[in-house]
Amino acid sequence: MYKFLKYSDSIELQKYAKKKIKFDKVFRFNFHKNNNDEDQLMMIWQKKNYYYPPKKFLDSHKIYILIKGKLNVYIFDHKGNVKQTHYLSKSNNICRIKKNVYHADIATTNISIHCEVTNHSFNSRKIKFLSSKYNKKITNYLKF
Repeated sequence: MYKFLKYSDSIELQKYAKKKIKFDKVFRFNFHKNNNDEDQLMMIWQKKNYYYPPKKFLDSHKIYILIKGKLNVYIFDHKGNVKQTHYLSKSNNICRIKKNVYHADIATTNISIHCEVTNHSFNSRKIKFLSSKYNKKITNYLKF
């Protein structure tokens, strides 16, 4: 079964997400069938400065598609140094991260809405997080 989102449903989803995001820093809506589906598509509402540690997928690339707001996508080397930044906005709203690349995304507007697309199942994905010993260095760079 596939999930289709009608316009009327999207209005209801936006209302629900606005309520949910008041209490949480991030809210996800999954379009994929389940966590075993190899085509993963998520719509994500994210509050400004929400930080999730850098990770890389060993088996898949990731595509970001910005819908609303602004989002920075940071590329890191294995020592936590920022090597590149993609500034997603209305005029530059898509970014592809190759597999085996450490990355993290941070909203720079009060709310950012974006989609993430990967081609691995959530349950069988191969993911590696950047060592936590670099978290302080990264958060200092990002000025949290």
